[in-house]
Formats: sequence, C-alpha cells, structure tokens
Amino acid sequence: MTLTPEVQPPIPAKRLALVWVISIFYFLSAGWTTLSLALVLSGGIPLSPAQQQYVSSLTAFDYASTLVIGISNLAGTVLLLLLRRHAYLFFAGAFGLGILLTLYQILTRNWLGAAGGAGLIGAAIGWAISMAVILYARSLVKKGVLR
Repeated sequence: MTLTPEVQPPIPAKRLALVWVISIFYFLSAGWTTLSLALVLSGGIPLSPAQQQYVSSLTAFDYASTLVIGISNLAGTVLLLLLRRHAYLFFAGAFGLGILLTLYQILTRNWLGAAGGAGLIGAAIGWAISMAVILYARSLVKKGVLR
C-alpha cells in the first residue's frame, strides 16, 4: 500500500485584494488607536467628567488586556499577509477577548457612561467588521488559501 501526498490547491501568486484592504485597515487602526490613547493620557483631548472618571479607573490589567488584543490583531494581520491559517485564530481570539473585556468594563468601569451612544455605535461597527474579517479568514482556510 502506497501513501500518496494530499493534493492541495496552489497558493495564489498574488494576495487577494481583500487581504490587502484588511491588512491596511488593521495597520491604520492600530496606529490610530495608539495615537488616540496617547492623546487621551497626555490630556491632549478634552474628556467629559464620565470619560475622565472612566480613564482614571483603568488599571494595569485593563491596559495589558487591551495590549494583548491589539497584538493579537496585528499578529493576525501579519499572518493573513503571509497567507497562514493561524490568522483566523488570532482574529477570533482577539475578538473574543475584546468582547469579554468590554463586558468586564461595562460591569466594573462604567464603560457605557463614558462611551455614550456614539461610542456604543462605534464599538458595534468595529465588532461587525471584526466578525466579517473572521468569517473571511475562515473561508480562506476552508478554501486552502491560508495554510
């Protein structure tokens, strides 16, 4: 009995346009988030009293959790550019951790009061984009594009 290697479709010579769009979006988002955080912490952006109270209530755990989520998204982005299947796992993990951190902050830090309606809408849009990216990465894994 001879074993034949599993035949896999060839890896595309060029990355799909949507892979580039997602990657650029995530790299720009990471830069914007970093800049926004620096401006908030330095006092460069005026905050409402609820926002000031929220920011002052953040702990090392909150910052570390946010950092882990950001690094996971960036790792997913790099892996997606490299057409690696683990991109899906990093995006999904970052999304799951983000949801858990948001729930934690809603319950313990008055996140809803600080974010307000516009912040909640922005978060919902971000979650929808993340879910679309996760589903897209998963479809690329199933098609054998990400290995």
